[in-house]
This record gives sequence, structure tokens and C-alpha cells, in this order.
Amino acid sequence: MKHFLLVVLILLSGCSPPSSSSVDTPTQPDLPQGHESDYTVWKFLEKYPSEKLVLEMLGPPDSVWTDEKMEFKMLYYFLPELQDYNSVEIDLTTGKTAGFEWD
Repeated sequence: MKHFLLVVLILLSGCSPPSSSSVDTPTQPDLPQGHESDYTVWKFLEKYPSEKLVLEMLGPPDSVWTDEKMEFKMLYYFLPELQDYNSVEIDLTTGKTAGFEWD
């Protein structure tokens, strides 16, 4: 598990923000903006919803990783205003949110 976290940390530190110049790049209309909306997202995730509900609320993630034991899936969302990624951890057995980091 330590190796997995190290790999994820290394990969994330080398990531750059997604380009917004492409005409075909879908926008993220479902991703709330502003501090009040961030709190709304946090309160939503605090209820540990299913992956389907997370995708409906936040839209498609910018990046998805699965751990080497195939127990968890990490959904990463890039927030341009913070120049940072937030993550939602999905338990692959139950299909529900197992944890999250949302600033």
C-alpha cells in the first residue's frame, strides 16, 4: 500500500492542469464553483454516496486510478481555482464512496 501511495504522489506531482483550449473538450457544468458550493460538495460526499451519484453530481473525473489489489478506485478532479486535485475513493466491492479529500 505504501508503494501505491508513493506512485500516486509521484504521478500527481508531475501532472499539469488539463488544457481548456480544445473545442471538443467537454466542460464540467456539474462541478460546483465557489466556496459555498465546495461546502455543498463536501456535505454530499460526507454521506458516502454511490459512485453513480458521485458521477452525476461531479461529472466525469479528470483521472481514475485503481489500487493494485483491485479494492479501491480513486476519482481525481482538477480544480483550476485551487490548481489542485481533489479525490473521491470508491470501494469496488460496494460501489460506494469510502473516503474523499475535498478542499
